[in-house]
Amino acid sequence: MTKSGYAGVFALMVAESATLPIPSEIVLPLAGFLVFQGQLNFVATVIVASIGSLIGTLIDYSIGYYLGREAILRYGRVVRLNENHLKTTERWFAKHGEMIVLLARFVPLIRTLVAFPAGIAEMKLWKFISFSIVGIVIWDAILIYLGYLFGANYNSIINTLTSLFTPIEVAAVVIAIIALVWWVRKPAPQKKETVP
Repeated sequence: MTKSGYAGVFALMVAESATLPIPSEIVLPLAGFLVFQGQLNFVATVIVASIGSLIGTLIDYSIGYYLGREAILRYGRVVRLNENHLKTTERWFAKHGEMIVLLARFVPLIRTLVAFPAGIAEMKLWKFISFSIVGIVIWDAILIYLGYLFGANYNSIINTLTSLFTPIEVAAVVIAIIALVWWVRKPAPQKKETVP
């Protein structure tokens, strides 16, 4: 992304919002760090990331709308999406209604999957886009800004960490954070059906 700039941000956010296993929690703070370094512009980065996110989520919405649940499960195998993920998201959608399209943007995993049940339920496209874009812009802007803040305070953060922890402890914390992000986004094991 450091070399591809805006195009890299756009492509990664399309892929992330289309349910590919690319965490925005890593991509966008890195983009924010590049903003701090002057390689990217903050407003332009938010716009590009948000457009990419919207296109990705529209891909999933279209799959749900035009192809239905069976196609989602078939497509899901490619991106490690299983039926349990879909059922969880469908329950959220049924419980909270169309507003979940906005609220889900702040919930890991659910935020990228909610487009599927919205499409299956044939939610009006203008509503889906409206709710999605509000949540997308807020989420993307926050993560990019956090990356910018990290860059602006990089030296003081590193100095504080090294004064409080040994390099091994810092590495352990970083590994734990990466493992947590992976664990939150990993697919749940599928239950095997027993034949009576």
